[in-house]
Amino acid sequence: MIDLRQKELSDWQDRNFGTPDDTALKCALGMAEETGEVCHHVLKGMQGIRGGVNGMNKAEIADGVADVLIYGLQLLSFLGLDAEQEISTVIEKVLQRDWRANPTGKGAGCPIQS
Repeated sequence: MIDLRQKELSDWQDRNFGTPDDTALKCALGMAEETGEVCHHVLKGMQGIRGGVNGMNKAEIADGVADVLIYGLQLLSFLGLDAEQEISTVIEKVLQRDWRANPTGKGAGCPIQS
């Protein structure tokens, strides 16, 4: 499904903006900006400044995360990469990590601890 949506987004990008030379930069900056919005909503929720379940506005957080993913899909498209393949490859790498055996996480991604 991701491959189909990636193509739709790429076509939408071409129709609306073309493919300027700074597409990669705009996608990367868009991801950073949207990540900032996610952090803003999580922080305000933790501080009890904003409403929502457990102080978090889940709808705003979900919207921001989805925007980050969309910018990421656009960046991968611009680079000629298949998002589904790239995501699958990285998921396989993550699933091979053992945080209990390697708590320092050398060479590993972000651990999510509960």
